[in-house]
Amino acid sequence: MTRSHRLFQLLLTKLFLLLLIVYPSITALAASPQEELVTAAEMGMIDDVVRLLNAGVKPNARNESGWTALMQSAMNGHEDIVRLLLEKGADVSLKGDAGWEALMLAAQFGHRQIVQLLIDRKADVNATSRNGSTALMFAAGNGHFDVVQDLLKQNASVKRKDYLGRTALMFAAIDGYTRIAALLIDSGADTNARDNENNTALLFAARGGHVKTVRELVSRCADIHARGYQNKTAMQWAEQKQMTKIVESLQQAPPCNQ
Repeated sequence: MTRSHRLFQLLLTKLFLLLLIVYPSITALAASPQEELVTAAEMGMIDDVVRLLNAGVKPNARNESGWTALMQSAMNGHEDIVRLLLEKGADVSLKGDAGWEALMLAAQFGHRQIVQLLIDRKADVNATSRNGSTALMFAAGNGHFDVVQDLLKQNASVKRKDYLGRTALMFAAIDGYTRIAALLIDSGADTNARDNENNTALLFAARGGHVKTVRELVSRCADIHARGYQNKTAMQWAEQKQMTKIVESLQQAPPCNQ
């Protein structure tokens, strides 16, 4: 999920909090007990979650959008609710309409403790969404170094590609997360893997103006001659955008890149 999507999610959360000033009970906001459970989990209202579960609402109940309480609480960082739902038998492998699982959502937003809770319950670290994204891609693309580290320790694959052919390393490079890029390479990520448009991690980093990431990739023998989108090399992108530090970094590439 992009930063704009995260901002949108934050705005939605603030809207719910505003509504709760008018409607002190979450019941007034939900059309059914199932909807009520998912909404309560989303908002971190553990007393309502307990009440609904005790009343017989199933922990794997979905709302009209296909989300479960576990997905919502994992995404929003409500660790106490995640623990409760898991104790009540919530299924970590259930997918939403987009194919997202609770682990992917927790990884995307950097909720490290929740990621570990879900892994402890045998969540599949290499499960994919409908567009082929994995928890590792979500964590790498959003800059969550510790979560990336934890997922790699559980043998999350650095070679997986999404429907655009992009790897976790490419997602890290797109936003200039240099430490994560280095960690992924140390774990076996291919610096010269290509997406469906022949882009490489170096091309993404160069186009984005991420000097440190470019330097890291070049030092790891990323191919400076590779051509991707618009048939341009990293050097051509850097020159076109007048990014002198990246031009210099590419000019100083080690022997493996000459």
